[in-house]
Amino acid sequence: MINFILKKVDKLIKIHKTRNPFEIAESMNITVKYDDLGSLKGFYFYQSRFRYIVINENIDDRLKPIICAHELGHDRLHQSFAKSGAIKEFSFFDMSAKPEREANLFMAELLVTDDDILNLTKLGYNHDFIARELGVPIEVVDFKGQILRKKGFKIKDFGVAEGDFLKGY
Repeated sequence: MINFILKKVDKLIKIHKTRNPFEIAESMNITVKYDDLGSLKGFYFYQSRFRYIVINENIDDRLKPIICAHELGHDRLHQSFAKSGAIKEFSFFDMSAKPEREANLFMAELLVTDDDILNLTKLGYNHDFIARELGVPIEVVDFKGQILRKKGFKIKDFGVAEGDFLKGY
């Protein structure tokens, strides 16, 4: 499945000439809305041929691209689920659910380039430093590390990705 996700992300980047999930969503006619969602970070839904990504307006602005990219992953990978009802992340980034793991991998591949991680790890930096340098939670770095290992790179397993890592944000 990782290879399928990588191909989907690569195709999106080539078509839209950006890694910005908001620009991609707009180009694909996916409406991005903001609303007070309480503890819910965001969700994706499909209704009457219209697609929506809804992001909690009260979360830190640095997390909004991460959530948008994750929900964009649901659009590209799980649209058939969404046609039957909204895909909601009650525990955002719940690694126990296969669709959530796939959307997480999609998000990491879209937002973080291979070189972003490889160049910093070659210099000996740890996952905490890399995450701060890239401006993402360390779990995003871990998801990207999983992808890089699948691609054959010798990169340390950071082992920090937890299902509920955004609860603290």
